[in-house]
Amino acid sequence: MRLESDHSLLVDLARPMVERFSPGEGELFPLLSAAYFADPGAYADPSQRSGPLAFGLPEALVLLTPVALAAMTEAVRYVVEVGVRKGHRVTSATLRRMFRAAPQQAVAPAAEAAAPLELTGQEWSEVRRIVERVAVRGGVEPDRAALIADAVVGQGRLSGEIH
Repeated sequence: MRLESDHSLLVDLARPMVERFSPGEGELFPLLSAAYFADPGAYADPSQRSGPLAFGLPEALVLLTPVALAAMTEAVRYVVEVGVRKGHRVTSATLRRMFRAAPQQAVAPAAEAAAPLELTGQEWSEVRRIVERVAVRGGVEPDRAALIADAVVGQGRLSGEIH
């Protein structure tokens, strides 16, 4: 799996985070996503947080879309590494189910029905730490970054992938 080329997966995983924590960005989400993918490192550069997309916005406001995309990129990268270490073939469908970015299927694909990828509590804690760290690096206040990280991990833990 090449995260750099699977923009649709990252968009599907980041969109619920943005809708929940920054619903005003909904209409801008496609534009902000395209800008993020054009320069993924810019989200963490404070000088990039101004300009045409920030016109009329309070200076303290941080656009969440690029932060959410960066956080999910790092979280997915970690989950894929864990899955590979555990001998799993991690697909986009697996990740969408783990992070509840797709409706639950009544019947799992044959490859995943036997042994779905499960993360331990410690591994979900690492996902939380990754999301929180990336959010803070992107300019999100620490308290809000913690809430966002809790929500991402909550989505995953409540998805039924952990038993």
